[in-house]
Formats: sequence, structure tokens, C-alpha cells
Amino acid sequence: MGYIMKTLNEISKMVHELAIEKGWYDKKETDDEFVERTCNNLHDEVSELHTAWRENNLHNLCDKAQKMVEEGMNPLTYCEEELADIIIRAMDSAERLGVDIENAVLTKHRFNKTRPIRHGGKRS
Repeated sequence: MGYIMKTLNEISKMVHELAIEKGWYDKKETDDEFVERTCNNLHDEVSELHTAWRENNLHNLCDKAQKMVEEGMNPLTYCEEELADIIIRAMDSAERLGVDIENAVLTKHRFNKTRPIRHGGKRS
């Protein structure tokens, strides 16, 4: 791909800068307005992943595959594309909200190691 290994915070900054460039921050928003919008967008991406699963399309090439090939990229499956969208939106949100996402992910992972199996019997 030609990318040099970057930290999660560096990737978040890149993702956020692209979101600004592509017009996702043209309107002034309070943190409350932004969180509402980003939660809706994250929910949409999760729903798109679920829809791909429901329609047995998870491992089929996504609807943007042809354009990806034309741009010289390896095309993604629906599963790959939607998981990437979820991560991209989360990273953009972290940067917008001033969250050190790298520290947050590593701390939460470390905390999850202390939790019991299925966090006390949860089914999912």
C-alpha cells in the first residue's frame, strides 16, 4: 500500500483532516450536536454491516469494488468496507472530540483482560 506504520492517533488525525476536506465539517456544531450526528452515522455503518450479513453478502465484493479497481486498488468485500467505515468514523470522532484514541483503546483492552468470561454471564 505504500503506507508507513502510523499510530492510531496519527491515523485519526489523517482521517479527520480528510473528513474536513470532504465537507463533513462545513457547519459549526456543538459537541452535543456532533455526538448525536456521529452516533447516527456509526449506527448506520453497523446497520450496513448487518444488512450485508442478512443478505449473505459479507464476503462478496462491495458495491464500490469496480471504482476501487479503476483507481488501482484491491477491491473490498462488504465486510471489509463496512468494518473500515466503522473504524474510520470512530477515529474521526476521536480526533474531533480530542480523545487520545490510542491510549483509550490500549487502556480499555488492558481493563477487559481483568473482566470475567462473558462479563458475568452476558449472552452477547
